[in-house]
Amino acid sequence: MIQNRLLITAANFLAIGCMGMSFGFLGPSLPSLRDFLRVDLESAGLFTAGIQFGYGLMGTVGGILSDLFRGERVLVCGCVFLGGGAFFFGLWESYALNLLLVTFIGIGSGLILSSSHVVLVGLYPQRKGSILNIHHIFSASGSLIAPLIIGYFLSRHWRWQYGYEGLGFFVLSLAVFFTFVRAPRGEARNRIQFSLIGRLAKQRNFILLVLVDFLSMGTQFSVIYLSVTFLKEAKGFSVVTASAVLSAFFVLMILGRLVCGWLGPRTLNSRIILILLSSLVIISLVGWKGHGWVSAVGIMMTGLAISGIFPSLVALTGEIYHDMAGTAMGFIVMMSGLGGMFFCWLTALISQKTDLGFGFIVPVTSAIIAFALFLVQYRPLLQGEQERRAPVKG
Repeated sequence: MIQNRLLITAANFLAIGCMGMSFGFLGPSLPSLRDFLRVDLESAGLFTAGIQFGYGLMGTVGGILSDLFRGERVLVCGCVFLGGGAFFFGLWESYALNLLLVTFIGIGSGLILSSSHVVLVGLYPQRKGSILNIHHIFSASGSLIAPLIIGYFLSRHWRWQYGYEGLGFFVLSLAVFFTFVRAPRGEARNRIQFSLIGRLAKQRNFILLVLVDFLSMGTQFSVIYLSVTFLKEAKGFSVVTASAVLSAFFVLMILGRLVCGWLGPRTLNSRIILILLSSLVIISLVGWKGHGWVSAVGIMMTGLAISGIFPSLVALTGEIYHDMAGTAMGFIVMMSGLGGMFFCWLTALISQKTDLGFGFIVPVTSAIIAFALFLVQYRPLLQGEQERRAPVKG
């Protein structure tokens, strides 16, 4: 059995990088996928909903499975779902089959995300925060590379499916590797307490955090999956250029997360979230209503505005609800996936009924509502976080 810590760590980094690539592939390939299957935008929007549904569902279930079984075994399952789904995606002109395969990709992504956290925490019990931050940089890097790969294939007039086939083959190879891995278990965990769910459901602040997560991640994933189609059909850009704009979005997301990671110990997460949400409202409006490259720059800058919202929401939730942090943060992960599923579908539906230029009002509106909700409850959240950070007097 493989027990080398560096090898296992590198394989986990590669796995979550592939997870990021699976998200980054779908947006640039969506126009070609629509032509391949001869479907309208509303039908194509279900592909974004499918991948987000699988991701959101398994982001929580995968954590539970990793408590019950070894994390690397759950990783194998995740790699099989993602790799198999990606390898066969787009090979046949069947709408239903491809929708099922993209859902498999989402299921695999959720399993990889949750189980890789467990494996890495077991490998680095004294450096959990730093290793998980590095881990998520690989996810964003995979998302950054993916649009460039699809754009390159399209610029050479090659089949867009080549990107998925290569990704699938590589992830299935990782599944074989993880089959022979035996990583440390990490510290013992408490039994899953379903009563905690009822306690959380009565907490006003928690309900608000979940809603803000649902709304803001709806904006994020709508931009990730539909911005290439938006820039092509509403603003007149080529798919290759629009894919490059999406890559710039991910570059700024990585930079933003690095800055927010540096600010985290130095200021309150509540303040970071408020600043980012207000910026997201302004920048998403520019991306929606701007002309030509003004709109493209707005789409790019959305990556900076959205960058630290999800990590800061997870951190704030874990800090305020420290006594049930696992359950609380699990719901945040799940609702981020479901928010992406719902708002991507709604954006595609509105765009099909009107036009894509108008349809992008959906992610803009979700950003505005998220900001308004957070602003209403900002002071209680700030106070709760300050109390948790206050030094205990002995």
